Amino acid sequence: MPMAEAKNREKRDGDHLIWVLLATAGLLLVFAVIAQPDSTLFTGFWRIQTSQAGLITDPMAVGGVGSALLNAGLVLLVSTVLVRLLRVPFTGMSFACLYMMAGFALLGKNLLNISPILLGGWLYSRYRKESFSKYIYLTLFGTCLSPMVSFLLVNVASGWRWLAMGAMGVVIGFLLPAVAGYTVRVHQGYNLYNVGFAAGFLGLGIASILKGFGVTFTTESTWSGEGHGLLCVLVALLLLGLLVLGAALGCRRWRDYRLILRHSGRSVADFILLDGPARTFVNMALVGTIGFAYLLCVGVRLNGPLVCCLFSMVGFAAFGKHPRNVTPLMAGAVLAAVGLEKLPVTAPGVLLATLFCTGLAPIAGQFGWYWGVTAGFLHMAIVQNTGVLHGGMNLYNNGFAAGLVCVLLIPVIEALKPEPKE
Repeated sequence: MPMAEAKNREKRDGDHLIWVLLATAGLLLVFAVIAQPDSTLFTGFWRIQTSQAGLITDPMAVGGVGSALLNAGLVLLVSTVLVRLLRVPFTGMSFACLYMMAGFALLGKNLLNISPILLGGWLYSRYRKESFSKYIYLTLFGTCLSPMVSFLLVNVASGWRWLAMGAMGVVIGFLLPAVAGYTVRVHQGYNLYNVGFAAGFLGLGIASILKGFGVTFTTESTWSGEGHGLLCVLVALLLLGLLVLGAALGCRRWRDYRLILRHSGRSVADFILLDGPARTFVNMALVGTIGFAYLLCVGVRLNGPLVCCLFSMVGFAAFGKHPRNVTPLMAGAVLAAVGLEKLPVTAPGVLLATLFCTGLAPIAGQFGWYWGVTAGFLHMAIVQNTGVLHGGMNLYNNGFAAGLVCVLLIPVIEALKPEPKE
């Protein structure tokens, strides 16, 4: 009987999780129609599908606010349905991955450029004679190299572009799971954006080969200022909905929530499996609120890339991030921008790095806030120079930089730790 009850509870939790994801997709689609309630919604959507998508490209500047939200809602919906069809359990990893899919559909991913990568991941699973369900999250994360696909679609001669983009996507999807399996051993679980680290190396290799054949990577950065008020309402509704849902499921008091803060966040830290959906939803709301409040405090207007950052923070608040381990990282990044780099804290790259450096949250959680500040400081310095290595084709450039921070910092931390007393 206890086993049956546990299975029923697990199924009930899974139902809650998928409905939250579907509701998020629905929220994006509703706001898409509100933002662009005419035929330009669809013409802008197609323009996003067929445009170049390297860093930093805001699809809201390419096709309009509504078209970008439509793209994000559909990417999230398709990804969620795919996970469901493969019968993969919905856990904290699901939220980390699927919210990243939705977020980065506002910074470069679209239905067209992720499709061949998904095919490549499926072919890899066939080659390994294993179920695609084993590789689905790696493959979805691996769509961070989708700008490579869009780059070929836009720049190759018309007779070959579809073949070139398809082949590139398949190669990326086929190779990335193997590379990601290796890189996680390099940073030892201290970089939550492991696939971004792996994609940085794979993107570096592909970009270098293409440069050898005379290809020049040029990206035109776009940064929209439209739709700020509407996007603020969207983000506020998402965060409020998660908070209310967490409270409704039982996390209503500080002592109910605070247990989640005991985790360092080091992979694998799936909060839904460890502490249940109620605490996790509240944590997602709080972590997202930290990022949202920071953006409002520095006075920037929300756009596609910034909403992407917030979705990523919210998603990984189900898989490693919480207020105690993200705030030191953000503080260190701001200190670096103001002191070392002397860059405006409102510059696009600086804003993204300040929020995305929270992928190093396990360092603060494991070793203390002071090492968290150090990691954020170092991340801001390094990430300014990594985009050129892969031609701006890795959307998870901050994940790549975070991996390099781990390579440099973790050995130093380990060396300076006091020896245990006998």
